[in-house]
Amino acid sequence: MKFCRLIPVIMVVLALPSCKDSLTIEPDNKTVVNGYYDSAQKIEQAVIGGYVDLRRALTANYAWLWYGEARAGDLQVAVDYQQTILDQKLTSDNRFVRQLTDWGYFYDVIRDANELLDVVNNSGFLTKYQRNLYKGEALALKSTAYFYLARIWGSIPSAEKTDMGKLLTNQEAVTLASTFATEAKGILPWMLLNDDGIESVAITNVRFSKSAITTLLAQQQLWLGKTQEAYTNLTGTFNNVPADSLSSFGISSGVDRRTELPAAPLGAAVVSLGLDRLNAIYPSGDTRRTSMFNINTTQNKATLILKDATILELLPKREINLLIAEAAWRTARLDEAKTSLTRAAAGATENYNALTDATFADALLKERRRMLIGTGQRVFDLIRFGKVPAFITAFSEEDVQKGAAYWPLSASSVNSNSLKQNTYWSTK
Repeated sequence: MKFCRLIPVIMVVLALPSCKDSLTIEPDNKTVVNGYYDSAQKIEQAVIGGYVDLRRALTANYAWLWYGEARAGDLQVAVDYQQTILDQKLTSDNRFVRQLTDWGYFYDVIRDANELLDVVNNSGFLTKYQRNLYKGEALALKSTAYFYLARIWGSIPSAEKTDMGKLLTNQEAVTLASTFATEAKGILPWMLLNDDGIESVAITNVRFSKSAITTLLAQQQLWLGKTQEAYTNLTGTFNNVPADSLSSFGISSGVDRRTELPAAPLGAAVVSLGLDRLNAIYPSGDTRRTSMFNINTTQNKATLILKDATILELLPKREINLLIAEAAWRTARLDEAKTSLTRAAAGATENYNALTDATFADALLKERRRMLIGTGQRVFDLIRFGKVPAFITAFSEEDVQKGAAYWPLSASSVNSNSLKQNTYWSTK
């Protein structure tokens, strides 16, 4: 399933005002006429519209990398504003950096999901599978958008009808996201069906499934410090599940008529890793040096080996054991944690059987850095593990306490409303 084949069809349902240049949580006008959604096919078009807006939020200007590995310097992106972000000059006048401080596309996703939930709840012609799938996907997309917003900007406004515009703390926003993920988990299938009613790996890999939403929920629970809930969620869902039922989740590429997006988000022409950084992350003897990278000593860089360059993986299957390892360690199950970490880190040179409670966190963070490179999670992990100053040396612990790890708000986001820039960025 490629978005490029669906874009011409869904333009009708996406003909809504764009939020990308300002904080427009609720559009003033809508062009989808009453009675339009009279078939499962049209409702599915609206579902795909939510994924399109999520793709815009994450891939425009390589945003997910600037929020993740590129901001921390692990991956290089061949754009002229790279050094500006590496220097943490996030209030720069550079127009691309300014666009990265805007959260409009994420609120587009939430708006799409809320409208979709209303449509699904009022559609009596859907089968049980269709109703559960579309509702589950809407909840998952909304949960994803709130989770990214909270991890990127810290405190954010609500876009829910009951408290529209209310400023949510970081914990409140992630808690809200987790309630949507919990509901979605109860109704999403392990594998999605194609038009012939046959399970499709291709479709499942670019839309939310039970595997993906369980992974997302575990991330949220760990962010909130709900470690026992994360452990129960992960082991209760994934234990004794056949391997062929598990799936990754990623964003499928395609042409977008509204904005310019990279056709191959992690393509070698733009995204790379310097050999000095490669050697620091993956020591000599680590088999992932050759299984995950093409190494070019002449150009002094490595590029990622991609199974499918047209899909940007956000929640890969390989993260499951990493999450189980963390949840087990944080709930005093060290032996189980070491077993899961060793299983996840196949190819590493280290012997993780010798880890202690005191050394486990650094080993886990190291393996998350190695195994999840390219998924945009690096800075989020540094925030969660309290390691931002150790790896982004431009910031002191005091800077982080003032909000330096989060991104500044765009000027349009704080104009004509009660929002305020956080303490750190308000002085820049």
